[in-house]
Amino acid sequence: MNTRFFALLLAFLCVAGAVGRSQELNELRGERVGWARLKTPSEHWMRHATGDPVLMQFLRDNSSLNIDPKWYVADCEHLAEMCTYPLLFSQGVHMVNSPTGRSNIAEYMRRGGFLLIDACINKNITPDPDRFLAQQVALISEVLPQARFAALPSDHNIYRCYFQFPEGKPPHTYCDNVYDQRWAKHGLYGIWIGSRMAGLISLSGLQCGWDKMIAPPGHDVMCMKMLVNIYVYAMLQGS
Repeated sequence: MNTRFFALLLAFLCVAGAVGRSQELNELRGERVGWARLKTPSEHWMRHATGDPVLMQFLRDNSSLNIDPKWYVADCEHLAEMCTYPLLFSQGVHMVNSPTGRSNIAEYMRRGGFLLIDACINKNITPDPDRFLAQQVALISEVLPQARFAALPSDHNIYRCYFQFPEGKPPHTYCDNVYDQRWAKHGLYGIWIGSRMAGLISLSGLQCGWDKMIAPPGHDVMCMKMLVNIYVYAMLQGS
């Protein structure tokens, strides 16, 4: 996975500052990469996937990353599929029950993969954000005992490595667009293996935002900007 990470890093270092410079963007694009969702036993693993092409286009328009406009699937039961992608997006891994699937999640992260877990804010799917967070931590701790978890401070570089989030916190999408302190209190939680951040847990409903659920104008863009920062930061971690 080292070559892919290096190619991605080079691509992101060649950032173009304006969307209008389309010719320059195309000239700078690096190795083509894909966006993939982690397929798990959950019936919701592909929820909001119809909005992913919008996210892919945003990545292409606002960086030099040569990301494929379509989204892909990496089954948790197939490690080779997972390792094709330097970052995997997941609705949650707590429902992965098979020994193979659990082992693959741990091995993917050990090999340098970055796991991004983002909770859907629909209360019928995630009724309790605190419980959701605890479930992710429990599963990953079980399969990857060396992993450590910590809330990211407001001055963490993930809020500044590409787009600027001066308040040092992620944008939040809320169910039915109603502010909920149970969700608002959560920032981003890093998952480390040694000194490398190997994953991130979000209770922000970023996916709900970029899929344009009811939210203030411009919220979808803020969610996509946060995702770009996460992607950039993940690629800078190496393997």
